[in-house]
Amino acid sequence: MSRVTRNARSVDKMKSQLAAVGLLLVIAQMTTTTYAVTMPDYIKVCSRNDPKINECIKNTVHDMRPYLKDGIKELNVPAMEPLFIGDLNILEGGSAGINVKAKDLNIYGASNFEIKKLKNSNNGMRYDFEINLPRLQGEGNYDINGQILTLPLRGNGPFTGNFTNFYAFVKILFDVKEVNGEEYLQINNLEVKIRTGKGRIRLENLFNGDKALGDVVNDTINQNFEVFTNELIGPIERALEKKFLAISRKIIENFTYNELFPV
Repeated sequence: MSRVTRNARSVDKMKSQLAAVGLLLVIAQMTTTTYAVTMPDYIKVCSRNDPKINECIKNTVHDMRPYLKDGIKELNVPAMEPLFIGDLNILEGGSAGINVKAKDLNIYGASNFEIKKLKNSNNGMRYDFEINLPRLQGEGNYDINGQILTLPLRGNGPFTGNFTNFYAFVKILFDVKEVNGEEYLQINNLEVKIRTGKGRIRLENLFNGDKALGDVVNDTINQNFEVFTNELIGPIERALEKKFLAISRKIIENFTYNELFPV
């Protein structure tokens, strides 16, 4: 083998080694900086030994509402106004054999929530919230297919809804994990249950735009609003669980347990 060939192979080997070392350094840098974010001034930390920790957390979350409304760019937290739910199979079959789908669903007013009750247990690893949503507005598109009594019910088009005094009951279960020698909170489970309040819904273009029949159906829905919404609430709860879980994880993954809840 010539000296030139050996030298070329040595250079190629050295390049491969340098590339491997460079890749390892990049991975190490990504690993060590994943959680390296400065705590924003508007997040007021609460000592885990504070006898009034529930009140402290409640005040902290309330103070964050204006920032949650527009999103927190430095924490990669999306805006809550509007709260984009997307597409939902709201009702499949149901008690009346009606299929209802919502598309491009947006909720407005979610950032105006108020924590009415908050309780922590299991050494701060479980939190139960009772949250009031005083006024919500929803809009999107719908697709409905089925029948009411003997009347075929079909339609698709835009819809709007206005809702007042809804309640959300939220349970969050935490655990502690270790990353690079530091402890971080992680969410093991988040559950949302909704108690409906009052509201009105308007479905446009029912019965191919027949206004008289459409008004009858809309009036029937709104006269039986609680019964109607109880049929729809399950998929909405699951969608909210996913949204709240994503927002909560984005916030806590950036800080150590001790940064969020110092001793």
